[in-house]
Amino acid sequence: MWKYRSADAIPEAEFLEARKGEGRRSVAVERWYAVKAAPGAQRCPSIRIGQDRKGESIVERNLRNEGFEAFMPSYRIDVRHHRQGHWIERRFPIFVGYLFVNIGPHDYRAVEAVDGVSKILRYSKRYAERPMPFEFAQETVDRLRYIAWEQEQTFLVARARRQREEEIEQEQLRRGKPVNASSRRIRRAQFTDLGGCLASSLSSASLRAFITETLETLSDMAVRLD
Repeated sequence: MWKYRSADAIPEAEFLEARKGEGRRSVAVERWYAVKAAPGAQRCPSIRIGQDRKGESIVERNLRNEGFEAFMPSYRIDVRHHRQGHWIERRFPIFVGYLFVNIGPHDYRAVEAVDGVSKILRYSKRYAERPMPFEFAQETVDRLRYIAWEQEQTFLVARARRQREEEIEQEQLRRGKPVNASSRRIRRAQFTDLGGCLASSLSSASLRAFITETLETLSDMAVRLD
């Protein structure tokens, strides 16, 4: 029997343990590097709820088509169409301007040649050394996967709650009953100053700090290259 009442209650450690080996390729070790995306390349299509479409960004799709594994931490929200009234799903990157790729040392140039990729972020230990791509630890990517997963659960719960509230409202209207304020309540996402307007529903302050620190690392490397 499932020991947690909701997905929100699952500890991060247990989530990471459960996904061990998930999505692994034939290589022994995953090697993740940060990519700076070209302007507009992270834009994701708006999807009408109920449509069977991929929500990939331009750069994710192009990397996938070239055989590369990409990870763009993101969150989703539902917005109502301003004229037609139906709900539309929108997806946004947590790190605006950046995503991660799982590649080997011989793939650097091939990745930078992909449409939508500006460059791989590099660093140099010494002034005389040639700048080398900065490799992110697997633990960092796993924590980002957990954060993205947590945001996904929050999004799905909020959507289910809203849809149920709308069903109740329609049922009240069919019965000729007045629609009260509680039946119109739709839980709206609250936003903070975190990169990409990340929803503030992260379960702990440490995860929020982790997102901020990672964004600062990406931004610092990008500034040095510009």
